[in-house]
Amino acid sequence: MVNKNLLLALFGAIFIIGMAILIGSTELGANNMSGIMQMNGGSMDTNIYMIYLEQSIIKFRFLGSILSILGGLGIIKIITSFTPLSGFPFK
Repeated sequence: MVNKNLLLALFGAIFIIGMAILIGSTELGANNMSGIMQMNGGSMDTNIYMIYLEQSIIKFRFLGSILSILGGLGIIKIITSFTPLSGFPFK
């Protein structure tokens, strides 16, 4: 059987990484856009630049949300499965 503390640490780390990505999504998107600009030779139409920037930020928000939700649900599952609910009629 897997150790409860190990699972808690794993899902906690996933949750923290997801939150860090979610909070830093704007900076990560801007850095991603910087790489795209360099691949295009340093020049790009403003409208296309804004579309790429917006989609890069959305990509990191989506990734951060998925990781933080999975990590949070894993933590809740571990806590509730290893802790008996005393006094709760539906065990």
